[in-house]
Amino acid sequence: MEVYKTLVLALALFCTVSHAQRPSFAGLRPIGYPELESNVLSNRFGEDANLPIEAKGDGNLINRFNQIPVDNRPFWFINSQQYDELRKNPQTYQLRPNGFIDRNSARR
Repeated sequence: MEVYKTLVLALALFCTVSHAQRPSFAGLRPIGYPELESNVLSNRFGEDANLPIEAKGDGNLINRFNQIPVDNRPFWFINSQQYDELRKNPQTYQLRPNGFIDRNSARR
């Protein structure tokens, strides 16, 4: 009987200590990534609409920006378009041959 009391006491102590690790005002769900709304512009086939981060998924905002003259568009919008154009054609450089590798006896 003494073993059961010790076991119950140890289990109660373990539950108390583990429950005390999170304060009551912090909520019941664990802290991690915030719950976000689903992206309405995402495609179910894996291709998302190409929008800048600052637009926050608002396709109507982008459509309105495309209708106004370029001089009146926000800088972040023009800048994101320029970066998208640069990402389409990345600049590549030819690698120099490695002098430490003998190409005739290299293992493959």
